[in-house]
Amino acid sequence: MSEKFIAEIEGAKETLNALEKKFGKTQVRKITRKAVNLGAEKVEKKLQQDMEVFKDQGYSIDEVVRTTARYRNEVVEAEIGWNGPKERYRLIHLNEWGYTRNGRQIRPRGFGVITKSLANSGQMYLDTIYEEVKKSL
Repeated sequence: MSEKFIAEIEGAKETLNALEKKFGKTQVRKITRKAVNLGAEKVEKKLQQDMEVFKDQGYSIDEVVRTTARYRNEVVEAEIGWNGPKERYRLIHLNEWGYTRNGRQIRPRGFGVITKSLANSGQMYLDTIYEEVKKSL
């Protein structure tokens, strides 16, 4: 299971086209992947920090994984999810959205933490990408 945070920046296509003309497509893709990786790494760290609220043995935090940035249909993306020997991905959904037991809605300690963390990390992610691209150019 992975939560998706999608960031769209106005004028991004025009900017990328101008950069591709100046530096070449390969170099721009390299810079973009590097920037997205750094931004995703910061979001991953923030998510792990925010998940401390419902930490028991820490397996859910330990099993947070991030894929390296890659292009898919001309869009660069990196995913954050859960994978590991304790198979915590099965419990993340229950922690995030709650569950029903005997007709009662149960909201665990971690209710909504992941969604809030990703929503609050949006500006940090965009700022990181901006700074990294600015440094690389």
